[in-house]
Amino acid sequence: MSSEIHGSAHYWYGQERAERTPGIEVLEAMRAYGAAEAALRRRSEGVLRMSENDISAMRYLLRAQENGRTVGPKELAEYLGIQSSSVTALLDRLERGGHIRREASPFDRRALIVVPVVPEDQLQRAILGDVREEVVRVAESLDADDARVVVAFLDRLRDAVDHIDGGDTAPATEHRGAGKRGS
Repeated sequence: MSSEIHGSAHYWYGQERAERTPGIEVLEAMRAYGAAEAALRRRSEGVLRMSENDISAMRYLLRAQENGRTVGPKELAEYLGIQSSSVTALLDRLERGGHIRREASPFDRRALIVVPVVPEDQLQRAILGDVREEVVRVAESLDADDARVVVAFLDRLRDAVDHIDGGDTAPATEHRGAGKRGS
């Protein structure tokens, strides 16, 4: 199993492997994947000349655009967890790089919205997730039912993470057992 690959490095260090739930195993596998993806993003930063925050901002803006939503600087700052002065500097960089435009909001002329510009091929691959063939092969190895389960799980997980404000430091162990099926 994947936890054997990662040894004893897991969320709940005091737990014996036999005590861990399947959900904890999933979180540990996702943590390991997240670390690998973060390393890939750092390698991409040099090629793209964009920071991880820049790439995260572009992903958020592109996803919002795909869903027909507009995003203002304040919403973007809240999503990224940065101050308004930092988001201004970030938007200045992205605008200079030709990745975004600032436009007057159609709802409030005093407000601005941030509009992503269709990225170049290399940037598009990094931001939109155009991935290497090896990764595509792994994803395509799922059957349709497994793929639906994974996508639904990741969508729910992303929504949960997007709503965490960073101030909630309650340990997850307090919630153990909540949400178990059949309880």
